[in-house]
Amino acid sequence: MTKKRRVGLIGAGTIGGFVLDNVMAGKVGNAEIVVVCGRSEHSKGRDKVAEYALPWVTDTEELFNYDLDAVVEVASQEALEAVGEKILRAGIDLVPLSLGAFVDGDLLERLIAAATEGGSILHVASGGIGSLDALQAAVIFGVDKVTMTTRKPPEAWKNIPYVDAMNLDLDNMKEPYLLYEGPARDCVKIFPQNINIAAALSMAGIGFEKTIIRIFADPNVEYNTHEIYVEGKAGKYRITFENVPVASNPKTTYQACLSILAALQKLRNPFHMGT
Repeated sequence: MTKKRRVGLIGAGTIGGFVLDNVMAGKVGNAEIVVVCGRSEHSKGRDKVAEYALPWVTDTEELFNYDLDAVVEVASQEALEAVGEKILRAGIDLVPLSLGAFVDGDLLERLIAAATEGGSILHVASGGIGSLDALQAAVIFGVDKVTMTTRKPPEAWKNIPYVDAMNLDLDNMKEPYLLYEGPARDCVKIFPQNINIAAALSMAGIGFEKTIIRIFADPNVEYNTHEIYVEGKAGKYRITFENVPVASNPKTTYQACLSILAALQKLRNPFHMGT
């Protein structure tokens, strides 16, 4: 019988709660959650963790007391920046979701160096999109253009300062409205909770400056929709994802949650599909 990987979870909000429920239900046969870290004793998800009788800690340093094989970060860019290197240097694999942290500075390089030093692996999940393996393959031969057009229902854009400043009537919108068009670098800063997929796309392809993102609040779409277009020396491809939003949080989709489970399934797995 294969030994289950011991996993620590940082954050127990919408995505963290989904990961917790599904791992505890046995949906990821090679992994088990053994500890959850939150901001405080009153953080979201605390009651759910208590129902599973799992340890709840509020200091990331306490994670190192649980003989972990991997840590999943679904909390914040600040959490990733604070503890990512130490986790990897300790020989613990890391699955981060707050990819906006990689936009500026050298965090990605530092995490890769820490993983090399610790003999661990940094797993970047694809979030709400796919085809990143095809893009990585195409880049080897040369890619000239990568764009992504994201359309979400208007309610998904509520309570975001950048959108609030536009004074849009999101409740009564009749036509699609272009919220942003430009490099992924700026997009990720403006929409840190909504567009982590732009970071994943940029990291897999031609970078944050050359990857172009268009974002619409669109009353005509039912799903969170992402259309990716790639053009390069190996050819062209266009792929569209229509993702079902999580009912309790329309900013998040089930596909993004499931990508974390898929990453956990790959932990030290001797069988891999895709390049």
